[in-house]
Amino acid sequence: MKKIIALLLASTLMLGTFTACNRNAGPDNSSSSSEQSATVYQDGTYSVKFSVPAQDRTLDYLTVTIKSDEITVDQYGCKEDTSAPVSSEAPAADASSESGASSDAASPEADTSATEAEQKAADHSQDILDTYEEMGRDLDAMQFEPVKGAEEHSYRFIRMMRTVLSQAKSGETSPVELGQYADGDYEAVMPDFNEDGWKEFVHLTVKDGDIDTMEYNARSEGDNAKLITEDPDLNKEDSEASPSKYYPEIVQNYKDCGYDLTQLGAPESGAEATREFKKLLTPLLSNMMSGGSTDIVASRFVDGTYKAEYADFDEYGWKETVTVKIKNGKVEVTNFDAISKDDEKKKKSGDEDYAAKMKEKAGIAPTEAFEKLMKNFESADNDVTKIENVAGATVSSNDFKLLVGEILATTARYGATKEPLQVERMDADAAQ
Repeated sequence: MKKIIALLLASTLMLGTFTACNRNAGPDNSSSSSEQSATVYQDGTYSVKFSVPAQDRTLDYLTVTIKSDEITVDQYGCKEDTSAPVSSEAPAADASSESGASSDAASPEADTSATEAEQKAADHSQDILDTYEEMGRDLDAMQFEPVKGAEEHSYRFIRMMRTVLSQAKSGETSPVELGQYADGDYEAVMPDFNEDGWKEFVHLTVKDGDIDTMEYNARSEGDNAKLITEDPDLNKEDSEASPSKYYPEIVQNYKDCGYDLTQLGAPESGAEATREFKKLLTPLLSNMMSGGSTDIVASRFVDGTYKAEYADFDEYGWKETVTVKIKNGKVEVTNFDAISKDDEKKKKSGDEDYAAKMKEKAGIAPTEAFEKLMKNFESADNDVTKIENVAGATVSSNDFKLLVGEILATTARYGATKEPLQVERMDADAAQ
């Protein structure tokens, strides 16, 4: 499929854009009507494009035709921002594509005129459209499953489609130009108070597509809540490590680095606060790009796959291990097992002799215990302190809770996914 797109690209675009023709469906799942028989949208052709380029210097555009609530994506793609410096020697060309373009006229000479960014944009356009269709045109679901490697363009597509559908409800067919972000008041907060009793938040406003104002702070618990930057005990006049200094400095650093989170450095005394700032702003930025919710509860965890294991083997020659996957703040335990000291390729779950002895003695086999523990974890809303022990597998239950708990308390908060976390065993008295 992508080869066909590349040929179309070469013969008609010269700039790496993609045209999606005849993608018909009923009303988009992101909008609904209480009366199924009534039309949701006004017939017409609706166009929207971005006036600010994405990080790859391309400008997204979309044209949609709606007839009797059937939605057809006529044109969708990205074109080079001609106002930005161009590294390619190829001359700028018309970036719009026409419906019904044929690959018969494709030629190698035409293909070489597209820059690398434009070629990638064409592939991403197809991937984004495929994802859109696979998710039943549910823009809200697509928000949480952007195309990997094309997250920014995924969010831009969602916003363009939301804009088109909003226009179509009133029948307003005038072309729309979008700024970097959707205007509005936004706030992201942490889901809970940290160990010191503070809950961090970011509040910002977007005006004319740009960030206008921004505040980063933290509130305390209780009826008499206060801001961390105003706490007299933490903000001594002679202290360089006071929140009243490094919280505003983090915001200023973000502005100074061109609002690029990947380039954001941390103040000397605000490394942890900077990490939390990134966790708050990452989902907020995606919603600002896509025109999604303005109020967000962020996750304290960084998406990724984390592993933990005991630092040594037990008296029977086993070492428990656990694997946790976190995506969009959702925590899933994907594996809990133990490896043998004699052969680390040998797993407790695959040891038939051990399973038979445990089944006879405790009434449950290791694989059964592991499955129940993972279900109990889900039932406890990812809170290891609320996980119910599995009958006949108390030791395994405690191992499970300790290993998962250590991941959630440490590596998952920092995004440290490279090496398994080494965990010391609890002594027998502590495990009771």
